[in-house]
Amino acid sequence: MRRPRIPEKLFHIPLTDWVRGTIDKMNEYEKKDSHSRSQFWFSTYQELGGKSGSSGTKSCPQHAAFGLWQLGRIKDTNIPFKQIPIKLINQEYGKNAAYAAIALDLLIRGQSVPDEKILWPQVQEIFRIKTHEYPAESQQGAIKVARVLFDEGQIVTGQE
Repeated sequence: MRRPRIPEKLFHIPLTDWVRGTIDKMNEYEKKDSHSRSQFWFSTYQELGGKSGSSGTKSCPQHAAFGLWQLGRIKDTNIPFKQIPIKLINQEYGKNAAYAAIALDLLIRGQSVPDEKILWPQVQEIFRIKTHEYPAESQQGAIKVARVLFDEGQIVTGQE
């Protein structure tokens, strides 16, 4: 008998539930702006048991999740899959969205293993090549957002 998978957590909160809860609020209130996103991100964090203001408002995972949502990479969100260059993702949604999109592309194509320590240097190199900018020295949650959503079957691959 197969044991149910335990949801992965970010700051002690089930990450997929956090992302999905935020998206549900954005859709319910028909909002797409960054101010609403930040409010819904934090309120979902609190509803799921989060207590730390600094963890609940950390922007890196929030921007990664929002970017993936806006790019149509998250299942069942009514946003069509968009295939746009990493340089444009970086310009329109920010570095963390670009990092998450690169990580997903690597995972979907099977060109990396779902291990953040292996994935992050690959993402940094591709980001540098595609944007001609220097990536952050350390990943602050964007890779984890992409990997967890991928592992938990929440990703649109564009090949459906």
